[in-house]
Amino acid sequence: MTNATPADRSDLVVRRFVLVAVWLPVALVALAVGVQLLLLPQVPSTVAVHWNAAGEADGFAPAWTQPLMTVGFGLGVPFLIAATTMPGLRRGERGATYRLMGATAAATCALTTVAFTVTFAMQAGLDSADDAPAVWAALAAALAAAALIGVAAWLVQPQQQTAHAAPVPGAPLALAANERAVWVRATAMNTGGAIAIVTAVLAVAVAAAVAWLTGAEPLVAWLVTGIALLLLVLAATTLAFHVRVDDTGLHVDSVLGIPRFHVPLADVVSAARVEVNPMGEFGGWGLRLSTGRRFGVVLRTGEAIEVLRRSGKRFVVTVDDAGTGAALLEALVARVAARS
Repeated sequence: MTNATPADRSDLVVRRFVLVAVWLPVALVALAVGVQLLLLPQVPSTVAVHWNAAGEADGFAPAWTQPLMTVGFGLGVPFLIAATTMPGLRRGERGATYRLMGATAAATCALTTVAFTVTFAMQAGLDSADDAPAVWAALAAALAAAALIGVAAWLVQPQQQTAHAAPVPGAPLALAANERAVWVRATAMNTGGAIAIVTAVLAVAVAAAVAWLTGAEPLVAWLVTGIALLLLVLAATTLAFHVRVDDTGLHVDSVLGIPRFHVPLADVVSAARVEVNPMGEFGGWGLRLSTGRRFGVVLRTGEAIEVLRRSGKRFVVTVDDAGTGAALLEALVARVAARS
């Protein structure tokens, strides 16, 4: 028996992701739709499709729309996850986040298809959708299926190690004893990330508007509105930052003024230019935590300044010309050390 080469393992990662994020949802949806079509003659022409917080049916639709909704919701989210995740996998990016995204796609599909199919099946033989039973059994079955399928999809995929080499501090810039130097750059979220954030904000804002216009329960309407406002604030404060290196240290400030991050020069052990893979290393974009005691302002793939602090924690910010910023920090730290 021969050991798998790195290329073979890389291909296996992609194949298994496609299996759990694409083909498994297709199979689950096909099975669910097949069952629903068999049950279609046995259910009322109008079926319950929504239940209130008490578990009672309060929303109805033609029975033939249930298979269509199963296809739309059952495949929509998994295909969106696959479409946004596959480009990084094909570029060779790896990490537990990619494995988690595959498991999430499968689990989401299982949750949707089981919920739609069980609620449809429990109305077989009823004279009217008004007699539909409580939704709790269907909800429990859907959650159990999602947990089971999600765990299985995680285990089916091979373990992925994030490729993150230890940063090597660059050569410090040449500075005279009393020379002052400042390095300033602006950095912004990549186009894809910005579009995703704005789309999410708009989607929740529309949901909030619909909740108020359709007379939803006040608690639900206020909750959705609160989420929309929170997402709006987060988007506005994390889409773009100013980055500055001077004799006081590293400053990373949102263009709106908050949040603001400062690594004092006295707290800097070393600074280096590194290449950052947001999904593989930080699980996404924005203000992110990662393994190795790393915290980052991660707005895009590519070069970044990584600062090792005296506490052992690392601060990362993705920015153009990161090498110059890191070299200036190194020079400023060295000059302070030489004076002491």
